[in-house]
Amino acid sequence: MIISRRLIVHTRLMAPLVARLSVVAVLVALGISRLAAQTAAPETVVYRLKSTSTFQRGCFAPCLCPVMESGSERGTFLLTFTGFDGLYNHYRVDDVSWKIRTPGGELRATGSGTYKVGGEFAVQQQLELDLKVGDKPVEHFDSGLVAGGGEFPRIAITISVHGQVCFDTVFGVDASPVPLEEILSYRLQQESTFQRGCFDICDCAIVELPLRGGFSLVPIDKNPLFTEYSVVQVKWQVGPDPATGATSWLPVTGFGTYRLGGEFATAQEMGLDLRLGAAAPAFFDSGEVPGGNEFPLIAIQVSHEENSCVKTVLDLHARPVKVHASAAVRAVEPGP
Repeated sequence: MIISRRLIVHTRLMAPLVARLSVVAVLVALGISRLAAQTAAPETVVYRLKSTSTFQRGCFAPCLCPVMESGSERGTFLLTFTGFDGLYNHYRVDDVSWKIRTPGGELRATGSGTYKVGGEFAVQQQLELDLKVGDKPVEHFDSGLVAGGGEFPRIAITISVHGQVCFDTVFGVDASPVPLEEILSYRLQQESTFQRGCFDICDCAIVELPLRGGFSLVPIDKNPLFTEYSVVQVKWQVGPDPATGATSWLPVTGFGTYRLGGEFATAQEMGLDLRLGAAAPAFFDSGEVPGGNEFPLIAIQVSHEENSCVKTVLDLHARPVKVHASAAVRAVEPGP
């Protein structure tokens, strides 16, 4: 009886430890899965939304109102491992680039945030994103700390602004790492240039500088007429301007989308959210223009109007490059 009682007490004392060890085992498995995915220093992974991802905007319980907008979403984001605190694996979410298809038209959602997964007794997860949806100001979306994450690296979680109470905007996020073989890496060619100046009726000089670097395409949508890609990890460099005496290259980073196809003639369109040096991000767009017949070669111009006179134009000429299977998207060093 004494032995039995001791065994019972010992079992009760060990139960919390066993539970903790189980979660630790899961966390180890999560880490292995993460490392087994596409990696690039510091362990950045390209994620793509699945077709099961959803968008809703309108009234939720307990409020009653007829306003409800729903749709599907597609796109990508980057996930970078930042550390383990003893309970949770922490990640940074960058370059959220989503397109939302609604009955009223398409919306863009861009932003960044954080994700964590782990726990002490059960696996939990939390996703927080600061997103700009359409022409609305940036809003903070949060899932709260909820059960889930056991299928990581897959991320399936719901985020909202107000916790799905009364009028709210809600994303059902279902995303997984993009297989390496589906990431098409590109390098800008010698004829690519950065141009800034007056292109229309205004009278000022146009500065033309070399543009070098790399980016990648990830397929996100295909229909009988068009194929659409996310443009991920734009890492370019603008050559120094001899007129100013500058000797350093100007970094250009960002993300966006590229689409090509058409019913009667091939057309293409590229839209990029780019940051030039320390300047605020700006949207560069080509509009829908002829071209794309020589894909996977890409030749297109994207531009941003800074005011009624001055415009910045990026004349892009790019071709695919082969990347070793163990490498993910990475910057191409500037140079000739």
